[in-house]
Amino acid sequence: MRGVTLLLVWASLSILACSSSDSGGGGGASNGDGASTGAGAGTTSTSTSTSTGTSTSTSASASASTGTSGGACGSPGPEYTSDDGSVTFYTFAMGSTAVNCSFPITGTDPDVVGHVATGDGQYFGALNTADYANSATCGACIEVTRDGTRKVVITVVDQCPTDSNPKCTPGHIDLSKNAFLQIGEEQEGYLGTGNGASVGAISWRYVACPTTADVTYTLKEPTNQYWNQILVEDHAYAIDKLEANVDGQWVSADRQSYNYWQVGDGSLGDAPYQVRVTDVNGDVVTASLALAAGDQASSAQFPVCQ
Repeated sequence: MRGVTLLLVWASLSILACSSSDSGGGGGASNGDGASTGAGAGTTSTSTSTSTGTSTSTSASASASTGTSGGACGSPGPEYTSDDGSVTFYTFAMGSTAVNCSFPITGTDPDVVGHVATGDGQYFGALNTADYANSATCGACIEVTRDGTRKVVITVVDQCPTDSNPKCTPGHIDLSKNAFLQIGEEQEGYLGTGNGASVGAISWRYVACPTTADVTYTLKEPTNQYWNQILVEDHAYAIDKLEANVDGQWVSADRQSYNYWQVGDGSLGDAPYQVRVTDVNGDVVTASLALAAGDQASSAQFPVCQ
């Protein structure tokens, strides 16, 4: 998703209009309150982040329960396996300063997103509004296939808003440029004969992310003991549910369009916070989170499904 500007209070959002030419597509934007506004062509804001590192991690105790380990793999949404998908590409130089899933941009030219295992952070994409499903697909990995042979695996980090890009219909993914170049040539720009393009048959399906990390968490307001939201990162499969233990009761959180989870009115009680996340396969990882800044690395990852 291109064109996001996150302010300190997370109250500003900019969705850039995507390119209408066949040389690429574009994403959208969201901020901490989920609001969105359009931006006209010619918007030129760019990311100033050039670091290829990730934020400092804080240890968080965690454990994993096997749940339905070894069972059938779940999916956070529909798949397009009958040559009915399509892809374009975008770059952060087109105007993005953040991505809709709230993962950090850690490099530009080449574009890199933190907590992305695919392509060392360089293979990612923005899903069309319908398939983005209000952030339900954030952090999930997708295998994109062209003409039955050329393949690339990407991580969903962004949304390509249908309102500002007519190419972003169901089945469409706006890929990072380096991911697109694994299956196409820059001059082709737009692939997917079954979904509006003139060349390239595109199919795609959800797969396990090739992460070697454990699940990590980030608090939105690490110094606020009265209100918070939780971002889940580095998960092998899409997250279906987050719960927190508040006053001895497990309470389900609501997922925001920008991928943070909020329990009730945002009050989590006294730290450390006991949380558990369930993936689309029904497996569970639990953790104890401190009221602290940065990524809190757990000691567990979701098991591989069959």
